[in-house]
Amino acid sequence: MLFPPMLEAAARLAAQGHYRQFRKRDAGDDCCSTTSEDPLPTDCVPYITHLMGTMAILARVGAPDAVLAAALLHDYLEDVPDPNGAATIRDTVGEEVLSLVLAVTEEKRPEQNSVDTWRLRKTEQIQHMADMEENAVLLKTADLLHNLHSLLMDLDVAADAETVWSRLNAGPREQLWYFSTALEEARRRLGRHRLVVDLDHAVDELRLWVPRPGPTKT
Repeated sequence: MLFPPMLEAAARLAAQGHYRQFRKRDAGDDCCSTTSEDPLPTDCVPYITHLMGTMAILARVGAPDAVLAAALLHDYLEDVPDPNGAATIRDTVGEEVLSLVLAVTEEKRPEQNSVDTWRLRKTEQIQHMADMEENAVLLKTADLLHNLHSLLMDLDVAADAETVWSRLNAGPREQLWYFSTALEEARRRLGRHRLVVDLDHAVDELRLWVPRPGPTKT
């Protein structure tokens, strides 16, 4: 079957859960709200694009259906205000998909400022990759790859790169640290997998956007 019921169910749940969520926008940011029938502004990117992009990357490398469904739902537990999120996923697409989603779900620490916890959360993600099953590592690597490609696209079309960096919880050097360190862990787990090769190339592109430290004053 080219499009199994599991993927349809996952797509519907993802679209419903992430409805009105946008990429790199605060929950209270209403700049993307509209009551007209006009297209959204170009800087208002529906969050579902990230989920679809991650799934598409995994489909290109032949990932199984459960991994594709998990790609659609991999941020559900982090970002959707569903108090019974785990049960919702289990009831909709099954235990295997839920297990993959749980493996890549980070501890958000909503009671603290997201900027303050950024480094800790990303360090925990990278460390957790060492213990994930291989399908979860594939999912995490595809997530990284799509996030990085989206960042590079935004930087490429922006009139001022600072407008892109300012929407993130960490600056260019910190972002380079995260993606390059995660790349090394993905390489350790997956070897020369196509996802790792593509992520390696994308990290090289990111380096071109990261300012080099200036000379030390004496």
